[in-house]
Amino acid sequence: MAGGIFSWFKSLLGGPPSDGPFESHHKNGQLKLKGAHKDGLRDGPFESYHENGQLESKGDFKDGAEDGLWLKYSETGQLTFQGTYKDRKLDGIQESFHKNGQLREREIYERGKKNGLWEFFHGNGQLKSKGHFTDGERDGPFETFYYGGQLMAKGNHRRDKRDGPYESYFESGQLKNKGTFTEKGKDDLWEEFHLNGQLAKRGAYKNNQANGQLEWFHDNGQLRSKGNYIDDKRDGPFEEYLENGQLKVKETYRAGQQNGPYESYYESGQLQSKGAFKDGVLDGPFEIYTEDGEVKEKGVYIDGVPH
Repeated sequence: MAGGIFSWFKSLLGGPPSDGPFESHHKNGQLKLKGAHKDGLRDGPFESYHENGQLESKGDFKDGAEDGLWLKYSETGQLTFQGTYKDRKLDGIQESFHKNGQLREREIYERGKKNGLWEFFHGNGQLKSKGHFTDGERDGPFETFYYGGQLMAKGNHRRDKRDGPYESYFESGQLKNKGTFTEKGKDDLWEEFHLNGQLAKRGAYKNNQANGQLEWFHDNGQLRSKGNYIDDKRDGPFEEYLENGQLKVKETYRAGQQNGPYESYYESGQLQSKGAFKDGVLDGPFEIYTEDGEVKEKGVYIDGVPH
């Protein structure tokens, strides 16, 4: 930060700064900067101002770098940041604020890196999230919260990535999903839930991709669909069901594309259509039936084209 501001200030003055006090002004005549130089570098108290005359920032420089407590303000005079510098780096508790004056973020720095507790807050003052940093990376347990204060999610970080058990919740407090993370993403069994508490989805993951049997459920608890996945793609038999438990569709996939027999059914359980797919398109004989079981239409497809 110090180098960027210093370069900008030098360009503003059009040449190397001279020692002693200095001031600069906006085009409207309002004071813009004031401070002092020593040995060609900013040194001592420093202030900057918005065009409307409101204080923008203030603090101290030492040998051309921010040193000690610094404060920053919006054009309306509201404090937006307060923090401390040591040896040219952020050090200690740093805080930023919402436009309404409520605390927005609180972090702890050690020699320019986040270390220790970090917290974010909603504009109403409620905690939004909290966790820990180690050497600038997220590390350890974390929690996030809704605007009203209800728990939204909880888990763990390791080396700046989610790692270990994870749970999220609806605003009502009902469990929304749960599973496990590794540094590569979702891993092992994951479950998702409807707002009424019924299971919505269940399946196995590896390296953040679906691998194994996945099942989806209607909010009345009935199975909605099921099938096998390899590397996030459908592979093998796949079935869909109506809310009353009746089979709706039965099909087969290979590497994410439909390949093999296909059947669909009416709500009564009567066969509605049947055929076969090859590489995602209809291929071979295809028949459609009435709800009474009579043949309604039939034909032959070759590479998705009727013949």
